Amino acid sequence: MFMILTINLMLYFKQPLLIWFYEHDVCLSLAVRRELDERKKFDAFLSFTHKDEDLIEEFVERLENGRQKFRLCFYLRDWLVGESIPECISQSVKDSRRIIILMTNHFLKSTWGRLEFRLALHATSRDRCKRLIVVLYPEVEDFYDLDSELRAYMVLNTYLKRDDPNFWNKLIYCMPHCTRTMQRGVKWSAHANAVIEFT
Repeated sequence: MFMILTINLMLYFKQPLLIWFYEHDVCLSLAVRRELDERKKFDAFLSFTHKDEDLIEEFVERLENGRQKFRLCFYLRDWLVGESIPECISQSVKDSRRIIILMTNHFLKSTWGRLEFRLALHATSRDRCKRLIVVLYPEVEDFYDLDSELRAYMVLNTYLKRDDPNFWNKLIYCMPHCTRTMQRGVKWSAHANAVIEFT
């Protein structure tokens, strides 16, 4: 009986446990995921509307300058002036291991925001790894402004709530996993995100 209860609790709290293991460098063989897209240029494409530009400073500070250094792609810095916006969106999605969508009311009403969401959704629909990370801001109360396909995604899939007290730990766990030295001479490469055997 005790064993069944323990297994049920572990299954119920699997995600929080894995996040805690990863954050504290404990049982990394359980917590660290293998990445399949090691040749991509960026760790994440940050998708947001121009009305939410003030939100990205915190993401850049936490993700690029934090304990783990991730390479972000976002239009203010990485897109060339004069290039076609749909082409820039498509290329950014292709070049990134994750796509982080900052889902605000401004984003829901933005034509370009919905295009970025749709391209990210189609690009990641066949992936074995969950590449799409939706960050839902508290002011978003419903998804009625989205068309049926995007609304269905939001209803049927999990997303990160920005007002969650554990938001940053959850987001970092969703990102490609960085260099960690593991037991028996196995190392996870920081940006290749592949298992490398020491010789």
